Amino acid sequence: MTEAHKIALNLHLITSIPDHAPRKTDPYYKYFIQAKARIKKTGMWKCIIDDDLCSGEPELHHSFVEFSQIANMDPHKIEKAFGLHFESDDDFQKWIESPGNLEVLCAAHHRTHFGIHSIPAPLWETFRFRKTGTEPAAEVVTNDK
Repeated sequence: MTEAHKIALNLHLITSIPDHAPRKTDPYYKYFIQAKARIKKTGMWKCIIDDDLCSGEPELHHSFVEFSQIANMDPHKIEKAFGLHFESDDDFQKWIESPGNLEVLCAAHHRTHFGIHSIPAPLWETFRFRKTGTEPAAEVVTNDK
């Protein structure tokens, strides 16, 4: 039996964010807005984690392909991974902004110390199935803390 323990991890990343237009000038942004409206209309506008760590307003997260990484993606690899078929780049771009690539997260699970954009994926994914009231697998702690 391994005893429960905590490990301090200093994580320094070099991220590569390609040039990309601001969301509001992106011609496919309208599909994002449409998907958001459909999700709200169906009553699904709440964090999919839905636990005691939720806080902040709901937001849409690009689940499989982050918006800023679109230019670096190979649509054929995405087709193969998800059983999709894109007739054109336009179809691919629409999928990026569709519910197939979007999920609702609260601000805490999206962008803060419990956020998918902050915690490495193997640790963050455990938030999806964590028992309410138990300690999360990870949390970002700032240098001043």
